[in-house]
Amino acid sequence: MKSTSRDAVLYFSESLVPTARKALCDPLEEVREAAAKTFEQLHSTIGHQALEDILPFLLKQLDDEEVSEFALDGLKQVMAIKSRVVLPYLVPKLTTPPVNTRVLAFLSSVAGDALTRHLGVILPAVMLALKEKLGTPDEQLEMANCQAVILSVEDDTGHRIIIEDLLEATRSPEVGMRQAAAIILNIYCSRSKADYTSHLRSLVSGLIRLFNDSSPVVLEESWDALNAITKKLDAGNQLALIEELHKEIRLIGNESKGEHVPGFCLPKKGVTSILPVLREGVLTGSPEQKEEAAKALGLVIRLTSADALRPSVVSITGPLIRILGDSGTTGFPPP
Repeated sequence: MKSTSRDAVLYFSESLVPTARKALCDPLEEVREAAAKTFEQLHSTIGHQALEDILPFLLKQLDDEEVSEFALDGLKQVMAIKSRVVLPYLVPKLTTPPVNTRVLAFLSSVAGDALTRHLGVILPAVMLALKEKLGTPDEQLEMANCQAVILSVEDDTGHRIIIEDLLEATRSPEVGMRQAAAIILNIYCSRSKADYTSHLRSLVSGLIRLFNDSSPVVLEESWDALNAITKKLDAGNQLALIEELHKEIRLIGNESKGEHVPGFCLPKKGVTSILPVLREGVLTGSPEQKEEAAKALGLVIRLTSADALRPSVVSITGPLIRILGDSGTTGFPPP
């Protein structure tokens, strides 16, 4: 094909296309790899027609148990070579309900930077797919597919889109969508190796605001996500968060109208997701940060039930003693 004119390739396409299709589903990996190179040359010669002639066939083969595994790898081989043209063609087909998260997850691993350009379509689709599987036997498998997609994103722009879009979805009026978004956000915060330091404020703000949610699933997932974030922070980042954290605690306190905040009262969890940040502020912060952290800690205690505070009594006592000791020298009152 490299040595042949476009007209000649078009003339013989009725023979070439079926051969490429068959080879992309071949049981031998080396045959599928060679077929992907043939597809690449076919696309270079006849353009979009190569996509139309071969990709729908591969997608259809995914429903055939005998060849689905080979067809899926054939798609992966094609993606690895021509992701910038193959992904835009496949995404609309894979994200149309019922969303095929299995194939999206598989292909995301070889999509590279091309994946980021389609996150605005892919993320809502995988959230919708997970929402529909919540509470079913397929829930764990769906979560694994979602995880594979979001952990395949490697560039900063992609991480920003993930964080912004998931946080936006957690504000949905539909409880199922909030649950799906919170679950995927927890997966991202807990398992991503990305440096999301530049997004700490928006993450902490968005997660804390979910502590008043009516859904037990959202409460658990948002708590776990926040806990995963605070566990990774060094002292400098903890201190930088204190002002924002205090502001958000005041907001959820106002929303709860002085009642206990559900996200602070989860059994065996309580306030331990934010306690490391407040402790760091009281123990090592500047005078201003110590005051901010002390006020935040006092507010948290008032918004948390006695049972939920009990596991953290020892961790809280030290900072309280420090606050009482400092109150005479720093000029700020104890909480």
